[in-house]
Formats: sequence, structure tokens, C-alpha cells
Amino acid sequence: MELRQLRYLLAVAQELNFTRAAEKVFVSQSALSQQIQALEQEVGTVLVDRAKRGVRLTAAGELLCHHAERALFELAQAETAIQELEGLERGDLRLGVVQTVNDYLLPSLAAAFTACHPHIRLSIDELSPDAIEAGLERGELQIGLSFIPVTSAVIDVLPLFEESLALIVRDDHPLARQSAIRVATLDQLPLVMLSNTFCTRRLWEESARLSGAAPRIVIEMNTVSSILAVVEKTGLATIMPKRTLANHRSECLVSVELCDPVPSRQVGLLWHRASYLCRASRAFITLMQKFVGDLCPDAERHPNSTAR
Repeated sequence: MELRQLRYLLAVAQELNFTRAAEKVFVSQSALSQQIQALEQEVGTVLVDRAKRGVRLTAAGELLCHHAERALFELAQAETAIQELEGLERGDLRLGVVQTVNDYLLPSLAAAFTACHPHIRLSIDELSPDAIEAGLERGELQIGLSFIPVTSAVIDVLPLFEESLALIVRDDHPLARQSAIRVATLDQLPLVMLSNTFCTRRLWEESARLSGAAPRIVIEMNTVSSILAVVEKTGLATIMPKRTLANHRSECLVSVELCDPVPSRQVGLLWHRASYLCRASRAFITLMQKFVGDLCPDAERHPNSTAR
């Protein structure tokens, strides 16, 4: 039984499709299928039901996946611990970050971390909150930067700061000179927004619902930078985190605070409770806390603000 075979089986379990699973692990579909068949021959039973109605795991396949996840997680922890023997002189730090926070916070943070620890390879994946939790559970990520509370019982959380949404418009927009605006005022306002697969969109829609507003979504896009470009070119408005403009050098975009209610959520650092929190992870957490102190000097800090 080979580790790559277990990884292939887990990819099939996650995707329930041989083509997508093969793409996920960067092999051809035929190679993946051959390795799954070899694994089935070794264990002496069918692991994947390839019926016409779709791919699914058999009971034996689900059992093996459960143990495979644990084995690969422990292997990842061992690799991290071995890297630890050389302190911060080498190694990898794998992060999962939600898009809006990645957009305004991670560029400066990553640059500062790399300057302090040039021999640590920092890998940052922009993921949904669910994908970040799943990556932490499987040991594919060491640290997550996402919204809390979390849904997984095995994830530890360090609250960092509150993230508020704001109206972002061009400086010639009729609402641009307001210091703050009630959400209800935005009823029927044409907006460019992230799709409803993003937490930002869902948070905004809930705030609008509570205020009785029904803004009009005229354009949906899936990146912050493209939305800001459209706002700049068209004069339409968008709803984004208040700090979004921090890393976007635009002289004609402004943000206006929202109130009644204030759309906000809490951002925190996440890691697997049973994982080995290596020096690189602890160094990143310490640097993040310093950034948060500079970013939100008046923010309420969590009483247990030091990671284990």
C-alpha cells in the first residue's frame, strides 16, 4: 500500500469524479484509475463503486479513507516536526486565507514574514471558509485566516479583529460625501457584488434584509480587484470590507461607513487542535498579532491571545 494510492483514493472521495480527482492530484485519469485498482487488489475488496449513476465509495472505501486521513495527517505532522530541528532555517508554512482578508492584509503581512524568515517557503491559498477548515482537518494547511465561529470541533481559534463592510463608490457618486449611511438608504441601489458563494455577499444580504432594503445586483464577479475596477470605470457601487482600499491605489474610490445595522464579522486565526504548531506557525501568529495591533489599535483583544 503506497502513500500516493491513499492520496488518490482521498481525492476520489472528495471529488466523487475520476476526472476531477485526477486533476486534483496532477495525474492522468488512467493512471489514477490504475492505482485505485491496484489498491483494491492489495486490500482484496472493492473500494470505489463505479456505477453508471455516479462514483461513490463502498463501505470498505469509506473505512480506508478514514484511516488514510489520519495516517497522512500524522505524516504531515512528522514532516513539520523534523523541519523544526533546524528552527526557522528551512521549511514550509502553508496558509489558507479567505479572499477579502487576503486582498487587504496578506500582501504586507507576507512581505514582512518573508523579510524576517527568508528561508521559510510561505504558501498561501485563497479558499472559502469551509475549504480552509477541511484543509486544516486533513493536514494540508497549517494555519487558516478566516471568519469565526468555525463549524469543525477539531479547530482551535484565536480571534483577531472585527471586519466591517462599507459602501465603496467613486468620488463623484451621489453618496460619496456621506460620513455614514443607513443600510435602508441603499434600497434599489445598483451594485457590483461578489457572488453569493462568498461570505461577504451573504453577510451584506442579511444586513439588507434586516433593514428592509433590497439593493439591485447588476453585476456579479468573483474577485475583489475586478469589482473595484468596474466601480472605477462605471461609477456603480459595491459593498466590501472597509479596509479593502488599503492596498488599492486608486485616487477616485472612497469608502462610506454603513450603519443600522453595521454589517460585520469576526476574523480569526485557525489551526488543527492536534497539529504540531511549529516555530514558523508561531512566528506567523506573533507577526499577525502585531499587524492586528497596528491595524486595529482599539480592537478588543481575546483574553487568550497567545497561541500554544
